[in-house]
Amino acid sequence: MPTYSLPKHIAYSQSLAGYIQYNLSDSTAQALTLAQLCQLGTAGLGASSLDTDNLTISGVETDPIGATLLSYSPVQGDEALRQEIVKFHQGLNCHSRSITADSAVTFCGAQEALSAIYQAVLSAGDEIVVMTPSYPSLVSMAKSMGVIVREISLCAENHWQADIDDFKQVVNDKTQLIVLNSPHNPTGSVIDSKLAKQILQLAQHYQCYLLSDDVSQASNYYDLALAHGYLDYRRSIVVGVMSKSLGLAGVRIGWAVTPNKTLLQSLMAIKAVHSICCSKIDEKLALLALQNSQEILTRNNQLIADNIALFSALVARHPEKLHWHQPQAGMLTLVEVKNIDSIISWSHKLAKQSGILALPSELFGLSGNYFRLGLGQKSFANTLEKFEDYLLTTSIDIA
Repeated sequence: MPTYSLPKHIAYSQSLAGYIQYNLSDSTAQALTLAQLCQLGTAGLGASSLDTDNLTISGVETDPIGATLLSYSPVQGDEALRQEIVKFHQGLNCHSRSITADSAVTFCGAQEALSAIYQAVLSAGDEIVVMTPSYPSLVSMAKSMGVIVREISLCAENHWQADIDDFKQVVNDKTQLIVLNSPHNPTGSVIDSKLAKQILQLAQHYQCYLLSDDVSQASNYYDLALAHGYLDYRRSIVVGVMSKSLGLAGVRIGWAVTPNKTLLQSLMAIKAVHSICCSKIDEKLALLALQNSQEILTRNNQLIADNIALFSALVARHPEKLHWHQPQAGMLTLVEVKNIDSIISWSHKLAKQSGILALPSELFGLSGNYFRLGLGQKSFANTLEKFEDYLLTTSIDIA
Protein backbone atom coordinates (compact mmCIF):
# COMPACT_ATOMS: atom_id res chain seq x y z
CA MET A 1 0.00 0.00 0.00
CA PRO A 2 1.45 3.40 -0.98
CA THR A 3 2.11 6.00 1.69
CA TYR A 4 1.21 9.64 1.38
CA SER A 5 2.55 12.67 3.19
CA LEU A 6 1.06 16.07 3.80
CA PRO A 7 2.73 18.99 1.98
CA LYS A 8 5.59 20.22 4.14
CA HIS A 9 4.06 23.57 5.09
CA ILE A 10 0.77 21.95 6.05
CA ALA A 11 2.47 19.17 8.01
CA TYR A 12 4.54 21.75 9.85
CA SER A 13 1.46 23.78 10.81
CA GLN A 14 -0.35 20.63 11.91
CA SER A 15 2.57 19.63 14.13
CA LEU A 16 2.21 22.88 16.08
CA ALA A 17 -1.59 23.13 15.98
CA GLY A 18 -1.91 22.67 19.74
CA TYR A 19 0.12 25.82 20.36
CA ILE A 20 -1.03 28.18 17.61
CA GLN A 21 -3.25 31.16 18.42
CA TYR A 22 -1.85 33.68 15.93
CA ASN A 23 -0.63 33.32 12.33
CA LEU A 24 2.16 35.50 10.96
CA SER A 25 2.33 33.49 7.73
CA ASP A 26 -1.26 33.55 6.48
CA SER A 27 -1.22 33.56 2.67
CA THR A 28 -4.63 35.12 2.11
CA ALA A 29 -6.17 38.57 2.18
CA GLN A 30 -8.86 39.32 4.74
CA ALA A 31 -12.01 37.21 4.42
CA LEU A 32 -15.60 38.40 4.44
CA THR A 33 -18.37 36.63 6.28
CA LEU A 34 -21.13 35.06 4.23
CA ALA A 35 -23.43 37.85 5.42
CA GLN A 36 -21.00 40.55 4.31
CA LEU A 37 -20.60 39.01 0.86
CA CYS A 38 -24.37 38.68 0.42
CA GLN A 39 -24.83 42.26 1.60
CA LEU A 40 -22.48 43.43 -1.15
CA GLY A 41 -24.66 41.64 -3.67
CA THR A 42 -28.06 42.71 -2.38
CA ALA A 43 -27.32 46.27 -1.29
CA GLY A 44 -24.52 47.18 -3.70
CA LEU A 45 -22.57 48.71 -0.85
CA GLY A 46 -19.01 49.94 -1.25
CA ALA A 47 -16.21 48.51 0.84
CA SER A 48 -16.21 51.50 3.16
CA SER A 49 -19.91 50.94 3.88
CA LEU A 50 -19.53 47.39 5.17
CA ASP A 51 -20.56 46.97 8.80
CA THR A 52 -18.17 44.16 9.67
CA ASP A 53 -19.63 43.48 13.11
CA ASN A 54 -23.42 43.78 12.81
CA LEU A 55 -24.73 42.13 9.67
CA THR A 56 -27.75 39.90 9.16
CA ILE A 57 -27.93 36.98 6.77
CA SER A 58 -31.12 38.22 5.09
CA GLY A 59 -29.44 38.36 1.69
CA VAL A 60 -29.03 34.58 1.70
CA GLU A 61 -32.76 34.12 1.28
CA THR A 62 -32.85 36.13 -1.93
CA ASP A 63 -31.64 35.38 -5.42
CA PRO A 64 -29.01 34.34 -6.45
CA ILE A 65 -28.01 32.30 -3.39
CA GLY A 66 -31.20 31.37 -1.60
CA ALA A 67 -33.02 30.47 -4.81
CA THR A 68 -30.23 28.21 -6.08
CA LEU A 69 -31.38 24.72 -7.04
CA LEU A 70 -28.92 22.33 -5.38
CA SER A 71 -28.23 20.20 -8.43
CA TYR A 72 -24.94 19.39 -10.17
CA SER A 73 -23.02 22.31 -11.62
CA PRO A 74 -21.68 21.91 -15.19
CA VAL A 75 -18.29 20.17 -15.39
CA GLN A 76 -16.77 23.25 -17.06
CA GLY A 77 -18.36 25.50 -14.44
CA ASP A 78 -21.28 27.91 -14.30
CA GLU A 79 -21.33 29.98 -17.49
CA ALA A 80 -22.08 33.29 -15.75
CA LEU A 81 -19.16 32.66 -13.39
CA ARG A 82 -16.84 31.86 -16.27
CA GLN A 83 -17.87 35.11 -17.94
CA GLU A 84 -16.94 37.02 -14.79
CA ILE A 85 -13.63 35.13 -14.53
CA VAL A 86 -12.50 36.16 -18.01
CA LYS A 87 -13.77 39.70 -17.41
CA PHE A 88 -11.72 39.79 -14.19
CA HIS A 89 -8.54 38.67 -16.00
CA GLN A 90 -9.08 41.03 -18.92
CA GLY A 91 -9.44 43.91 -16.47
CA LEU A 92 -6.00 43.14 -15.02
CA ASN A 93 -4.14 42.34 -18.24
CA CYS A 94 -3.48 43.48 -21.80
CA HIS A 95 -4.54 40.76 -24.21
CA SER A 96 -4.84 41.70 -27.85
CA ARG A 97 -7.42 38.96 -28.47
CA SER A 98 -10.83 38.64 -26.89
CA ILE A 99 -11.18 35.91 -24.24
CA THR A 100 -14.55 34.21 -23.90
CA ALA A 101 -16.17 32.17 -21.16
CA ASP A 102 -15.48 29.07 -23.26
CA SER A 103 -11.77 29.51 -22.46
CA ALA A 104 -12.27 28.99 -18.69
CA VAL A 105 -12.88 25.96 -16.50
CA THR A 106 -13.54 26.05 -12.76
CA PHE A 107 -11.91 23.84 -10.13
CA CYS A 108 -12.28 23.21 -6.41
CA GLY A 109 -9.49 25.64 -5.59
CA ALA A 110 -6.24 26.55 -7.40
CA GLN A 111 -4.45 23.41 -6.21
CA GLU A 112 -6.83 21.19 -8.17
CA ALA A 113 -6.31 23.41 -11.21
CA LEU A 114 -2.51 23.23 -10.92
CA SER A 115 -2.59 19.46 -10.48
CA ALA A 116 -4.80 19.05 -13.54
CA ILE A 117 -2.49 21.25 -15.64
CA TYR A 118 0.58 19.24 -14.63
CA GLN A 119 -1.23 15.99 -15.48
CA ALA A 120 -2.39 17.37 -18.81
CA VAL A 121 0.91 18.67 -20.17
CA LEU A 122 3.71 16.75 -18.40
CA SER A 123 5.14 13.24 -18.62
CA ALA A 124 8.09 11.55 -16.93
CA GLY A 125 11.37 12.89 -18.31
CA ASP A 126 9.94 16.28 -19.32
CA GLU A 127 11.60 19.45 -18.02
CA ILE A 128 9.91 22.37 -16.31
CA VAL A 129 11.23 25.72 -15.10
CA VAL A 130 10.16 27.01 -11.68
CA MET A 131 11.25 30.03 -9.66
CA THR A 132 12.37 28.94 -6.18
CA PRO A 133 11.61 29.25 -3.35
CA SER A 134 8.06 28.42 -4.36
CA TYR A 135 4.68 27.20 -3.28
CA PRO A 136 5.74 23.61 -2.45
CA SER A 137 3.44 21.72 -4.81
CA LEU A 138 4.80 23.49 -7.90
CA VAL A 139 8.00 21.48 -7.41
CA SER A 140 6.79 18.40 -5.54
CA MET A 141 4.05 17.53 -8.06
CA ALA A 142 6.57 17.60 -10.90
CA LYS A 143 9.11 15.45 -9.07
CA SER A 144 6.45 12.89 -8.13
CA MET A 145 5.72 12.50 -11.86
CA GLY A 146 9.37 11.96 -12.76
CA VAL A 147 9.62 15.42 -14.29
CA ILE A 148 12.97 17.22 -14.21
CA VAL A 149 12.78 20.58 -12.40
CA ARG A 150 15.08 23.41 -13.52
CA GLU A 151 15.12 26.08 -10.85
CA ILE A 152 15.59 29.83 -11.07
CA SER A 153 16.90 30.54 -7.59
CA LEU A 154 15.81 33.92 -6.24
CA CYS A 155 18.08 35.63 -3.70
CA ALA A 156 17.70 38.33 -1.08
CA GLU A 157 20.70 40.26 -2.41
CA ASN A 158 18.73 40.93 -5.60
CA HIS A 159 15.51 41.66 -3.67
CA TRP A 160 14.20 38.25 -4.81
CA GLN A 161 13.90 39.57 -8.38
CA ALA A 162 14.46 37.51 -11.55
CA ASP A 163 15.34 38.86 -15.00
CA ILE A 164 15.14 37.48 -18.51
CA ASP A 165 18.75 36.23 -18.43
CA ASP A 166 17.80 33.95 -15.52
CA PHE A 167 15.13 32.37 -17.72
CA LYS A 168 17.38 32.13 -20.78
CA GLN A 169 19.90 30.12 -18.78
CA VAL A 170 17.44 27.32 -18.00
CA VAL A 171 14.81 27.34 -20.78
CA ASN A 172 15.83 25.18 -23.75
CA ASP A 173 14.55 22.74 -26.37
CA LYS A 174 13.72 20.21 -23.64
CA THR A 175 11.52 22.60 -21.66
CA GLN A 176 7.91 21.49 -21.68
CA LEU A 177 6.52 24.06 -19.20
CA ILE A 178 7.56 27.39 -17.71
CA VAL A 179 5.84 28.01 -14.36
CA LEU A 180 5.39 31.63 -13.29
CA ASN A 181 3.95 33.08 -10.08
CA SER A 182 3.55 36.83 -9.69
CA PRO A 183 3.26 38.35 -7.13
CA HIS A 184 5.53 35.61 -5.91
CA ASN A 185 4.84 33.26 -3.01
CA PRO A 186 6.75 33.51 -0.71
CA THR A 187 9.04 36.45 -1.62
CA GLY A 188 6.67 39.21 -2.76
CA SER A 189 8.67 39.94 -5.93
CA VAL A 190 6.88 40.52 -9.24
CA ILE A 191 7.14 39.88 -12.95
CA ASP A 192 6.43 43.27 -14.45
CA SER A 193 4.91 43.82 -17.88
CA LYS A 194 8.28 44.19 -19.61
CA LEU A 195 9.66 40.95 -18.20
CA ALA A 196 6.35 39.18 -18.88
CA LYS A 197 6.62 40.10 -22.56
CA GLN A 198 10.19 38.80 -22.69
CA ILE A 199 9.25 35.51 -21.04
CA LEU A 200 6.30 35.11 -23.41
CA GLN A 201 8.61 35.58 -26.40
CA LEU A 202 10.97 32.96 -24.94
CA ALA A 203 8.12 30.47 -24.52
CA GLN A 204 6.97 31.12 -28.08
CA HIS A 205 10.51 30.60 -29.38
CA TYR A 206 10.76 27.15 -27.76
CA GLN A 207 7.03 26.37 -28.21
CA CYS A 208 6.70 25.24 -24.60
CA TYR A 209 3.69 25.66 -22.35
CA LEU A 210 3.49 28.73 -20.13
CA LEU A 211 1.63 28.55 -16.80
CA SER A 212 1.03 31.78 -14.89
CA ASP A 213 -0.17 31.41 -11.30
CA ASP A 214 -1.95 34.76 -10.94
CA VAL A 215 -3.74 34.10 -7.65
CA SER A 216 -2.48 37.36 -6.06
CA GLN A 217 -2.19 39.57 -9.14
CA ALA A 218 -5.06 41.83 -8.04
CA SER A 219 -3.20 42.71 -4.81
CA ASN A 220 -1.44 45.54 -6.61
CA TYR A 221 -1.67 48.32 -4.02
CA TYR A 222 1.26 50.30 -5.54
CA ASP A 223 -0.32 50.28 -9.04
CA LEU A 224 2.70 48.61 -10.65
CA ALA A 225 2.74 47.60 -14.31
CA LEU A 226 1.80 43.93 -13.83
CA ALA A 227 -0.43 43.42 -16.87
CA HIS A 228 0.58 40.61 -19.23
CA GLY A 229 -0.60 39.21 -22.53
CA TYR A 230 0.08 35.52 -21.93
CA LEU A 231 -3.34 34.41 -23.14
CA ASP A 232 -2.51 35.66 -26.64
CA TYR A 233 -0.28 32.56 -26.85
CA ARG A 234 -2.01 29.25 -27.63
CA ARG A 235 0.10 27.23 -25.15
CA SER A 236 -0.56 29.46 -22.18
CA ILE A 237 -2.63 28.80 -19.06
CA VAL A 238 -3.55 31.32 -16.36
CA VAL A 239 -4.71 30.19 -12.91
CA GLY A 240 -6.77 32.20 -10.41
CA VAL A 241 -8.60 31.54 -7.16
CA MET A 242 -10.98 33.12 -4.67
CA SER A 243 -8.69 32.68 -1.66
CA LYS A 244 -5.75 35.06 -2.20
CA SER A 245 -6.43 38.64 -3.35
CA LEU A 246 -10.16 38.33 -2.65
CA GLY A 247 -9.55 36.59 0.69
CA LEU A 248 -12.41 34.10 0.26
CA ALA A 249 -10.64 30.85 1.06
CA GLY A 250 -13.91 29.35 2.29
CA VAL A 251 -15.33 29.65 -1.21
CA ARG A 252 -13.54 26.69 -2.78
CA ILE A 253 -13.35 27.94 -6.34
CA GLY A 254 -10.28 28.22 -8.51
CA TRP A 255 -9.99 28.31 -12.29
CA ALA A 256 -7.80 27.91 -15.32
CA VAL A 257 -8.08 30.01 -18.48
CA THR A 258 -6.45 28.95 -21.75
CA PRO A 259 -7.05 29.67 -25.45
CA ASN A 260 -6.04 26.05 -26.19
CA LYS A 261 -9.27 24.11 -26.75
CA THR A 262 -7.52 20.72 -26.74
CA LEU A 263 -5.86 21.50 -23.42
CA LEU A 264 -9.16 22.79 -22.03
CA GLN A 265 -10.85 19.49 -22.90
CA SER A 266 -8.04 17.60 -21.15
CA LEU A 267 -8.44 19.73 -18.03
CA MET A 268 -12.18 19.06 -17.97
CA ALA A 269 -11.60 15.31 -18.40
CA ILE A 270 -9.14 15.27 -15.49
CA LYS A 271 -11.54 17.29 -13.34
CA ALA A 272 -14.35 14.86 -14.17
CA VAL A 273 -12.26 11.96 -12.83
CA HIS A 274 -11.64 13.79 -9.54
CA SER A 275 -14.20 16.31 -8.26
CA ILE A 276 -16.55 15.96 -11.30
CA CYS A 277 -17.83 19.48 -10.69
CA CYS A 278 -17.64 22.29 -8.16
CA SER A 279 -20.20 23.12 -5.50
CA LYS A 280 -23.07 25.05 -7.04
CA ILE A 281 -23.30 27.25 -3.93
CA ASP A 282 -19.57 28.00 -4.05
CA GLU A 283 -19.85 28.95 -7.72
CA LYS A 284 -22.74 31.31 -6.95
CA LEU A 285 -20.74 32.91 -4.14
CA ALA A 286 -17.69 33.22 -6.41
CA LEU A 287 -19.85 34.93 -9.04
CA LEU A 288 -21.15 37.35 -6.42
CA ALA A 289 -17.60 38.12 -5.24
CA LEU A 290 -16.27 38.74 -8.75
CA GLN A 291 -19.22 41.00 -9.55
CA ASN A 292 -18.21 43.06 -6.51
CA SER A 293 -14.47 42.49 -6.73
CA GLN A 294 -13.52 46.17 -6.84
CA GLU A 295 -15.10 46.85 -3.45
CA ILE A 296 -13.43 43.79 -1.92
CA LEU A 297 -10.02 44.54 -3.45
CA THR A 298 -10.07 48.20 -2.44
CA ARG A 299 -10.66 47.18 1.17
CA ASN A 300 -8.12 44.34 1.15
CA ASN A 301 -5.38 46.25 -0.64
CA GLN A 302 -5.60 49.16 1.78
CA LEU A 303 -5.34 46.72 4.67
CA ILE A 304 -2.20 45.12 3.17
CA ALA A 305 -0.61 48.54 2.65
CA ASP A 306 -1.40 49.50 6.25
CA ASN A 307 0.12 46.24 7.51
CA ILE A 308 3.28 46.80 5.47
CA ALA A 309 3.67 50.15 7.23
CA LEU A 310 3.20 48.47 10.62
CA PHE A 311 5.84 45.85 9.93
CA SER A 312 8.27 48.41 8.48
CA ALA A 313 8.03 50.31 11.75
CA LEU A 314 8.67 47.11 13.70
CA VAL A 315 11.81 46.32 11.68
CA ALA A 316 13.01 49.90 12.21
CA ARG A 317 12.65 49.38 15.97
CA HIS A 318 14.54 46.06 15.89
CA PRO A 319 17.16 46.25 13.11
CA GLU A 320 19.53 44.01 15.07
CA LYS A 321 16.95 41.20 15.03
CA LEU A 322 15.00 41.47 11.77
CA HIS A 323 15.59 42.36 8.13
CA TRP A 324 13.25 42.27 5.14
CA HIS A 325 12.48 43.45 1.64
CA GLN A 326 8.88 44.56 1.69
CA PRO A 327 6.69 42.98 -1.01
CA GLN A 328 6.28 44.73 -4.32
CA ALA A 329 2.75 43.35 -4.55
CA GLY A 330 0.71 40.55 -3.04
CA MET A 331 0.47 39.90 0.69
CA LEU A 332 3.56 37.73 1.25
CA THR A 333 7.27 38.25 1.72
CA LEU A 334 10.23 36.75 3.57
CA VAL A 335 11.72 38.10 6.80
CA GLU A 336 15.26 37.33 7.92
CA VAL A 337 15.78 36.63 11.62
CA LYS A 338 19.30 37.67 12.59
CA ASN A 339 21.74 36.06 15.02
CA ILE A 340 20.15 32.62 15.25
CA ASP A 341 21.49 29.19 14.36
CA SER A 342 18.31 27.60 13.03
CA ILE A 343 15.05 29.06 11.78
CA ILE A 344 13.34 25.74 12.48
CA SER A 345 14.35 25.82 16.15
CA TRP A 346 13.52 29.50 16.43
CA SER A 347 10.06 29.11 14.90
CA HIS A 348 9.29 26.12 17.13
CA LYS A 349 10.25 28.17 20.15
CA LEU A 350 8.16 31.11 18.90
CA ALA A 351 5.09 28.89 18.50
CA LYS A 352 5.43 27.11 21.82
CA GLN A 353 6.17 30.20 23.89
CA SER A 354 3.97 32.81 22.21
CA GLY A 355 1.39 30.87 20.19
CA ILE A 356 2.57 32.50 16.93
CA LEU A 357 2.96 30.50 13.72
CA ALA A 358 5.80 31.64 11.44
CA LEU A 359 6.54 29.23 8.57
CA PRO A 360 10.29 28.72 7.98
CA SER A 361 11.54 29.33 4.45
CA GLU A 362 12.93 25.78 4.30
CA LEU A 363 9.34 24.62 3.79
CA PHE A 364 9.33 26.55 0.49
CA GLY A 365 12.75 25.33 -0.67
CA LEU A 366 14.99 28.12 0.64
CA SER A 367 17.76 27.60 3.18
CA GLY A 368 18.66 30.39 5.57
CA ASN A 369 17.04 32.01 8.55
CA TYR A 370 13.88 33.37 6.92
CA PHE A 371 10.18 32.96 7.64
CA ARG A 372 7.18 33.72 5.44
CA LEU A 373 5.25 36.81 6.49
CA GLY A 374 1.58 37.24 5.59
CA LEU A 375 0.29 40.82 5.52
CA GLY A 376 -3.34 40.42 4.55
CA GLN A 377 -5.21 40.02 7.82
CA LYS A 378 -7.21 42.49 9.90
CA SER A 379 -5.80 40.77 12.99
CA PHE A 380 -2.22 41.54 11.90
CA ALA A 381 -1.75 44.53 14.23
CA ASN A 382 -2.71 42.45 17.26
CA THR A 383 -0.48 39.56 16.16
CA LEU A 384 2.38 42.00 15.65
CA GLU A 385 2.00 43.26 19.22
CA LYS A 386 2.35 39.70 20.49
CA PHE A 387 5.35 39.16 18.24
CA GLU A 388 7.10 42.29 19.44
CA ASP A 389 6.44 41.31 23.04
CA TYR A 390 8.19 38.03 22.28
CA LEU A 391 11.15 39.82 20.68
CA LEU A 392 11.49 42.10 23.70
CA THR A 393 11.19 39.45 26.39
CA THR A 394 13.07 36.54 24.83
CA SER A 395 16.70 36.33 23.86
CA ILE A 396 16.78 35.89 20.09
CA ASP A 397 20.11 34.06 20.27
CA ILE A 398 19.29 30.36 20.65
CA ALA A 399 22.81 29.11 19.99
